[in-house]
Amino acid sequence: MAAKIYIDQGHNPQNPNAGAEGNGYREQDITYRIGVELADLLRGAGFDVRLSRNDPDEVIGTSNQSSLTARVNDANSWGADYFISLHTNASALPSANGTEALVYRLGSRAQPLAESILEQLNISTGLRTRGVIARPGLYVLRRTAMPAVLVEMGFITNRRDADLMANSPELFAEGIANGIIDYLGLPASSSFPVQNIISEPQAPAFPDESESATDDENAAEKSLGYEDFIRENPSTGYLKIQAYRGDHVYPVPNVEIIISRSFDDGERVFFAGETDENGIIDPIPLPAPPRGNSLSPEKPDKYSEYTLRARGAGYRDINTQITIYGETKAVQPLQMMLE
Repeated sequence: MAAKIYIDQGHNPQNPNAGAEGNGYREQDITYRIGVELADLLRGAGFDVRLSRNDPDEVIGTSNQSSLTARVNDANSWGADYFISLHTNASALPSANGTEALVYRLGSRAQPLAESILEQLNISTGLRTRGVIARPGLYVLRRTAMPAVLVEMGFITNRRDADLMANSPELFAEGIANGIIDYLGLPASSSFPVQNIISEPQAPAFPDESESATDDENAAEKSLGYEDFIRENPSTGYLKIQAYRGDHVYPVPNVEIIISRSFDDGERVFFAGETDENGIIDPIPLPAPPRGNSLSPEKPDKYSEYTLRARGAGYRDINTQITIYGETKAVQPLQMMLE
């Protein structure tokens, strides 16, 4: 029998129990859309799925408490195996960012599920993981009869988090779905490909200040088509970023990292994220040529190259080239210099 997953799209479209707002977005709109996409993915993988809100204008309950009670009672009476509640975080500090998960008790069955979801969200979105937190006072965690996880997918009060949740809901749906699949120990064929590649050509988030490339080299680079690049990069390579100042002593958090490539139809961004409190982003999955190509001089190195840009408040921008090969992890230290 297929596992029964109850997806609670946090909050109502209007009071009672409306959500937080920030950067021009509403929490209830974000959770509704991601919930619908998550349900579609899980149903496609063979799960039995039920949503708390089946219409963007649906209002559940007549008060905050009755809204929460109705959601929990619906999941309990349906006999759900797992309860996933979707929310966006908020903070008075606009710099606060990242994903976290709340469970009733650490050490419960819900904790490894929460950890798996956060791990896969990090892979799919690039947002840093803030960890799993016990919140026994939350009604949807306390009164559910099955393992329950409340996922704070990002901070609606942080511009980058909010834009990503609102404009790329599929990344969050894929991350959460893959987290559930991994937790249940299902085969990799059941999981969904990470779509951490922006599908349309994008302008760089900040200008390329490198003057090292010649006009001929730039022309040769732009002659490469995106489809050619993907065809020649059938594997996945991984990158670890470590930003620091001084002699590898002081980590630099909140460094904006952009990884991109120029193609004949423009610039495409493959990853956008920020370093965590330890100055690290790990792992960053990227399309890459087979590992054996690194030992074959006849293979064109251009298929393994990306442009990495780093920007941190108060530091000089970094613009450099990185090389990635399949089934390996490259480590890129970034020494941040004060402006």
